[in-house]
Amino acid sequence: MKVMKTIFVLLAVVGLNLSLFAQNQQQGGGQQNQQEAKAAADKIDELLKGELVPEDDDKNLTEEQKRRKKVIQEQEAVWKNPDFKGYDKNFQELHQLSKAFANNKFRLALTSYQSGVNTILKMRESVEQYRKEEAEKKRLDEKWYWQKVDRKAREDRVVSRQKLEAKQLALNYFTKAVNHLDEIKNPDLRERAEFKRLLSDVYRSWIITEYDLQNLPQCIPILELYIEVDENEKEYPAHKYLASCYAFEENMIKKYGGASEDQMFKFRHKKNIHLLRATELKYGKDSPEYKHIVALINKDEVISVRP
Repeated sequence: MKVMKTIFVLLAVVGLNLSLFAQNQQQGGGQQNQQEAKAAADKIDELLKGELVPEDDDKNLTEEQKRRKKVIQEQEAVWKNPDFKGYDKNFQELHQLSKAFANNKFRLALTSYQSGVNTILKMRESVEQYRKEEAEKKRLDEKWYWQKVDRKAREDRVVSRQKLEAKQLALNYFTKAVNHLDEIKNPDLRERAEFKRLLSDVYRSWIITEYDLQNLPQCIPILELYIEVDENEKEYPAHKYLASCYAFEENMIKKYGGASEDQMFKFRHKKNIHLLRATELKYGKDSPEYKHIVALINKDEVISVRP
């Protein structure tokens, strides 16, 4: 059981889909399958090191670059001053473009993300164990139905408190991971598949956790950022979450006010856009589900513009 949980954590950390790897292992035949499986395993090991790129890969440097690197190292050695304090932020920000800085922040983000995932997994295990222990207890003192109802309510409160505390802690870890990744400024490194994959995993976990905590308005900007990363726009759950968040904003204005009708109609329009996109991605444009949503949205939009 512990081995399976460890494997799950590793897969969650790197955001890799290893269904092909598992299939190859089960078949156990063919040299090509074995090579693909080994390559997938090596990819995991590489990413778990938390390095976007090698920091000291001199073999790819030209002779001039090697010479310049040596000169810079000599200059830094003679000017070494641990107590130096720089007051020009522009020059200090250049360090954020370096490979060393990117790798350090990538490692910190990976560690924070893993801590958040582990927090959620431990919470679920704890809740499952608590439910099991409570179910196995003998209830000889319970003579009336209301006593059973009261006990179930207490159990639910305990579980809700455990979930709330764990998700709040996990959200702090995911937020730290986002902040670490945002500090990586090198545009080339930000375009690497490893960076985008970890960024997507962190965003997704942050959104799910924040949504569970009923902080739906806070999910909107992160969801918008999520669908801009790589091919994430093609994931229908992202649009389903966005449609739900915009529907929440629309309903809050209807119920409590606090904003203009134009703002409410803006939220309604965005809700419909993402609801339609989610339906298209899941069912296809030729499906009856898509046609049904189109009819509902047309009715909704007509109500919005009706004088």
